[in-house]
Amino acid sequence: MYPSALHIRWGHPEASIAALAVSEEPWPFWAGEDEAKLVEAWRQAVGWRNEWGTATPVGRLNGSSGRAVIDRVLTPLGLDPARVWTTDALPFFHVHRAPGSQGEAMSTRYDPFARAHGLPAHHLPDRPSTKELIRRAVAEEGDRLIAEIRDAAAPLLITLGNEALAVAAQLLDGDLPERLTPDGTYGRRHHASALRNDVEVLPLVHPGQRSAEWTGIHQRWLERSTGR
Repeated sequence: MYPSALHIRWGHPEASIAALAVSEEPWPFWAGEDEAKLVEAWRQAVGWRNEWGTATPVGRLNGSSGRAVIDRVLTPLGLDPARVWTTDALPFFHVHRAPGSQGEAMSTRYDPFARAHGLPAHHLPDRPSTKELIRRAVAEEGDRLIAEIRDAAAPLLITLGNEALAVAAQLLDGDLPERLTPDGTYGRRHHASALRNDVEVLPLVHPGQRSAEWTGIHQRWLERSTGR
């Protein structure tokens, strides 16, 4: 629905964060390729100083969603990631603020350090409500999304998660449901059109979905898709 981020492992005697978001990911559903080079390029771009501590790669915490998309969506469908057009409904990284979240770590660990050392506090936007995410995507990004679907000229559009499905349902003409339902319809393809261009739509859960029920439903779809 919106980008993930390039993260660093930040360490300092006064504070540390295991995965601190410092920039948007290089492309939608980035799978962590060239992480070390990207982290070093970011260090150079911001003029990183030793007195700020260490800023190193985080390993598999970078690109986790992208790898899940490849492993649990594209590969079962026989799709080459290099030939797939990926996009986000909203092109801005948002931060969760719940206890134990990255947003809390930024506010309680990074910001006090920043103020003490003359650095800017973080100003990343909070994650809006689901309803607001969908509204903004349709109102602010609808024209871009339709243009991308048209320009991609792909016969299949895969939506990941209820928010992305709801955005597609509002932007496209066709028989798309507003939400995924945990029944035998999961994995069913739908017919839609964008600016009179026909496209088949496959609504799936987001690979970051942690619900045991949805994980099981998606796993059964995987087994049917791969014949295992």
